[in-house]
Amino acid sequence: MIYTASLRFLPLGSINLTFGEASAIPGNGSHRFALEVAASGTWLDPDDVASYVPVLLGGAAWIDNPARPWVGELISRVIIVRGYQTHEHLALDLPDDQLIVLERDRAGQDIGLRLDLRATLLGAPPDVHPVVDEQVGYRIGSTRWLEILDQLGTEVGIMLRVPSPLTDTANALPPSASDEDAASLAQASARLRQARAELRDHQWEHCVATCRRVLENLGRLVPMPSIKQVAAVVAQRRNQEERWAAIYYDVAGMASAAHHDDDTTSGFVWTRADAEAILAATAGLLNRYTPSSR
Repeated sequence: MIYTASLRFLPLGSINLTFGEASAIPGNGSHRFALEVAASGTWLDPDDVASYVPVLLGGAAWIDNPARPWVGELISRVIIVRGYQTHEHLALDLPDDQLIVLERDRAGQDIGLRLDLRATLLGAPPDVHPVVDEQVGYRIGSTRWLEILDQLGTEVGIMLRVPSPLTDTANALPPSASDEDAASLAQASARLRQARAELRDHQWEHCVATCRRVLENLGRLVPMPSIKQVAAVVAQRRNQEERWAAIYYDVAGMASAAHHDDDTTSGFVWTRADAEAILAATAGLLNRYTPSSR
């Protein structure tokens, strides 16, 4: 299907746009998506290579999803328009987590976009309004979308979204001995963000130790079977809550080795893979036990 738009700079004439194939360039945590654009000006002489006008082209992209319609800003750039078609591109950047949400939400269907274009004719004559807004629909077919994802390959990381309140709700929380060990979902979420920052800063052991504090806070927040109760039941006979509790105690036990220098943990060496695994498991447990996610 061919997608076109006409930018009318009356009484001068129009700039006709024809949109081609979408493509992507993999990046580090964010990726650049580009749409081919062929442009030509109706008032320019197609046989005169010296006849051209510069146009600043940009805008925004939206998706056919009422719950999450916003995609991002198109990167503004100056294109050179002539009387014959010249090929340019429009681009926007998408981070990993947004890309993953787009893939999840499309449910195997095409990606339907609405492009809100804004073109500014640079050096426009006094009788021509230099700014024109235009909308155009554009669809990325399911097959092409999968090809784009294949281009990105392993450059895309998995983002686990965890409900993260900035403050606690008015609901009563279990009493605590001090502010330091207060049962607080907001505090647990803040610690999780701290652990993520420590992972980014290559502080593997600090990341694991912070995850331990998240898990300790979670243990004060959520009633779960005790470790003694879990151990008393054969693994194959545990119910669902007992099995989740077993996972919690195992992850907490591994994380507790960080910053605990004793005979049993003195030989521990924490790597990026270790920190990533503990962080992912901690985030998953917090997500599973967070009341707002149930």
